Amino acid sequence: MTQETAPRSGVSGWFSRVNKKVLFAIVIVVAAVGVLIGTQLRGALTYYVTVDELRAKAPGVYGDRIRVGGRVQAGTVQKDASNNLSFSIYHSQLSDAVPVRYKGVVPDIFREEGDVVVEGVWNKEDGVFRATNLLAQHPPEFQMAGPGTPHAPVKDRAPSGA
Repeated sequence: MTQETAPRSGVSGWFSRVNKKVLFAIVIVVAAVGVLIGTQLRGALTYYVTVDELRAKAPGVYGDRIRVGGRVQAGTVQKDASNNLSFSIYHSQLSDAVPVRYKGVVPDIFREEGDVVVEGVWNKEDGVFRATNLLAQHPPEFQMAGPGTPHAPVKDRAPSGA
């Protein structure tokens, strides 16, 4: 008494409908997460260009959000009562310096002839780079104290109220 069953041509019934719905939902969720991760990483993966590279890319970069690295030109740093900071940055030649305007918190290690990275938009009309972020790079003369040796005290630093 053997019972022969007919070959199944496919899964039928509620099981196949549920599997298709679950699979479709998983695909939608994975796609949405991928889009979110991609849009968030796009800004984080923006490397900076030098002032020379910025000038070489003009006029194609006017109005685009970009990061630019350079050295603060001595004698150009100005700060007004409204906390607006103006300075110029250059890479290899002072004559190619780009004027920068920034309003916000200025890092403690920001200084003339210091290296900075600014993020913002280069304005075509007046040639001023309008920065929304300012990152100051630590001076190269910084050295870690050796093992078991305390850091030397910071000299020539005036108290904040002076």
